Amino acid sequence: MGAAERVAELMKAMHEREISEMLDFAEFLLAKRDREITEAWSTLAKYAGRYDGSKWRREDLYDRAGLR
Repeated sequence: MGAAERVAELMKAMHEREISEMLDFAEFLLAKRDREITEAWSTLAKYAGRYDGSKWRREDLYDRAGLR
């Protein structure tokens, strides 16, 4: 039995108030997922265009002032 079928079975034994609470929680989880996706895309958009595609050498990465 999958999760959706299990939830449907559990809902048959619940009162309307409990089902309403479960619906509120499900809507909260969906909103949270949408918010996290939006934040992830905005982070990517913030750095868009920073890399010009040029080749780099590993040795140059260790030649920065902060690593000395």
